[in-house]
Amino acid sequence: MPSTQHPAPVASLKTVKQQFKTWRETRRHKGRIPDKLWDAAAELAGQYTVHHISKALQLNHTALKDRIVVRKKHENMADQELHFFEIPLPPQALSISECLIEMENSHGEKMRMRFAGEVGLDLLALSQSFWMCR
Repeated sequence: MPSTQHPAPVASLKTVKQQFKTWRETRRHKGRIPDKLWDAAAELAGQYTVHHISKALQLNHTALKDRIVVRKKHENMADQELHFFEIPLPPQALSISECLIEMENSHGEKMRMRFAGEVGLDLLALSQSFWMCR
C-alpha cells in the first residue's frame, strides 16, 4: 500500500504567541526575529488574517505579509515538478554539428546554450543547476 504524506500540523496562534513571548523574554539583546519564529507566524496565514496575526504577535504587518508571500511562492515552486524528456532524433540528425538549447524558468530567467561539435559538458547537470537556482 502506498504511503500517504500528511501535512505537518499547523501550530495554533496561542502556541506561536507563547513562542514569541519566550523569545522576547530570553533574548540577550535586540536583534532580528529568528526565521523559525517568522515561519511559525507565516504558517498561521491559512487560519487567520495578516492583521490578526501581526496584532496578536506584535509584528510589523508589512514584514509579515512579505514573509507570507515568499513562503507561498516557495510552496508553489516546490509543488511544480520538473520534467525532462528525450527528443528522439532520426539517425541523420546525429551528424549535425551545432545545437542550441534555450530554457526559461518561472521567474523569467533565461539560459541559452549553443554548442558546436562534440560537447564535453554534462548537459543534464548544467540544466539542473539552472532549474534549482533561486
